[in-house]
Amino acid sequence: MSEPAIQTQSHPDRQADRHVAGPLRDWLATLSRIEAADQGRAAPRPAQPAASPKPAEARRPAEPQGGWEPRLVQPAPAEPKAREVEDEDVAALMAENMVLKARLKVEAERHEELQAIVAQELRALRSHVQAEVERAEELRAERDLWMARAEALAMPLFQKR
Repeated sequence: MSEPAIQTQSHPDRQADRHVAGPLRDWLATLSRIEAADQGRAAPRPAQPAASPKPAEARRPAEPQGGWEPRLVQPAPAEPKAREVEDEDVAALMAENMVLKARLKVEAERHEELQAIVAQELRALRSHVQAEVERAEELRAERDLWMARAEALAMPLFQKR
């Protein structure tokens, strides 16, 4: 559970908001802390009479008085050493990038060479298979010729005399 939710569970003013889901409860707790901090910095206000809140109003967080604006955080001034370290980091990243590009180029060339070798091997295998198929066709034709000759020679043997 996040830190703001733990703090709001023990807070007596937030007992009515226990039915609200965790992230919303965290957000509401943060808003109430901001309001409390703003009220602590502002001049003390006159006490308002305690009115019994309506049930619908009890569930809704109180809207902030006045316009709340986010605090602007100014970046710390950059030290010369920090800038040098940053420049060194950028230079190291650029050098690493150049090395990686060179490796990528070498790998791409190697990949192209391997593709060319595979394509050449496939062409050679295809031509070999084609030659084997043609040889098988020649053997079938020769077989068919021998079968026809054998039938022609055997025909007079089976004729009635």
